[in-house]
Amino acid sequence: MIRLKTIFRPLASLKLTIVCLVCAMVLVFVGTLDQVHIGIYEAQNRYFKSFALFMPIPGTRFAVPWFPGGYVVGGVLLLNLIAAHVARFKLSWNKLGIIVLHAGLILMLVGQLVTSIFQIESQMRLDEGERKNFSESPYFDELAITDKSQPDRDRIISIPDSELRKGRTLQVPGTNFKVVVNDFYPNSVLVNPGRLPSPAYPHLTLGPMAVAVQIPRTYKQDERNVATAAVMLLDKDQPVGSWSVSTGFPQPVNFQVDGRPFQIVLQPQRYYRPFSLQLLKFRHDRYAGTDIAKNFSSQVRLVDPTRREDRELSIYMNHPLRYAGLTFFQAGYDNNDHTTILQVVQNPGRLVPYISCGLLVAGLLLQFGMHLFRFARKMRGAS
Repeated sequence: MIRLKTIFRPLASLKLTIVCLVCAMVLVFVGTLDQVHIGIYEAQNRYFKSFALFMPIPGTRFAVPWFPGGYVVGGVLLLNLIAAHVARFKLSWNKLGIIVLHAGLILMLVGQLVTSIFQIESQMRLDEGERKNFSESPYFDELAITDKSQPDRDRIISIPDSELRKGRTLQVPGTNFKVVVNDFYPNSVLVNPGRLPSPAYPHLTLGPMAVAVQIPRTYKQDERNVATAAVMLLDKDQPVGSWSVSTGFPQPVNFQVDGRPFQIVLQPQRYYRPFSLQLLKFRHDRYAGTDIAKNFSSQVRLVDPTRREDRELSIYMNHPLRYAGLTFFQAGYDNNDHTTILQVVQNPGRLVPYISCGLLVAGLLLQFGMHLFRFARKMRGAS
């Protein structure tokens, strides 16, 4: 035990705690300023969901780390708290409150790590009367190939957009297909061919009335990158077809292989569920005489054959639907007042912040309560 304390003592340094807290404040300050330019999502990834901040070297494709990221700062702080208990604290009733308090802090850091790694956010956009069994990512795309040869179900195989790079050849899992990426635009704008500066201007043709022109990626909160790819499909190394597909024009392209019908499309990444939601009615209430939103809510029908669920319910502000490990929030609506946008969150660490906050409160109450009890007993003895 003494040897273990000797090993942990350098990690238990109070100076290390202060350095971590200062680094955390710098990350919060710089990340908050930068989110004006790159958006909240990208700021979280760069500053808090990273091991280091990188500075690009001018004139090259390389970057060098210049400051620790959120994972490093949080990880070192977590080790610092654990080491402090091993090296300094002794188990005793007098320090029970401090132990519970630090346990809450440790659990909070662990919970944030779990949320950062495993949380999945997506959106479900529904028109009145429409039913869906999937939600879509607002940040990621996929190249989806659908086998429609089965009469009762479709087999969908997807390739994430992170794999789509110019010049790459990708094996489609579970098939003899290969996808050759001839070109890929992470963000593009669709224009009429007549608006090109010249026919030789770099572009990808989507049809007789639309071409895609590459533009810089956007990080604005209210904008989405429109990915476009030029791909060639091979079956047993033999060409099947070549197409240009785009999330800005997500119409599936039909083709056949050995008489079997298939579709290929570039679309927002989808998360399929064993149940479906149908929008029955969307309400958008405004304050009298204004266009200011007072309330908006969605009356939906939940159908889950696997659990024999078939019921109607309402989703509105501060009243989400929690089902099958998912939480459906009322996030927005379309201007036509007949379309709802539900935020779908899958977070296995959802309850950890509540538990850790409970431990923090309990630790404070225990520690102050014991001090108050000892003080009161001393005052009675003095009198």
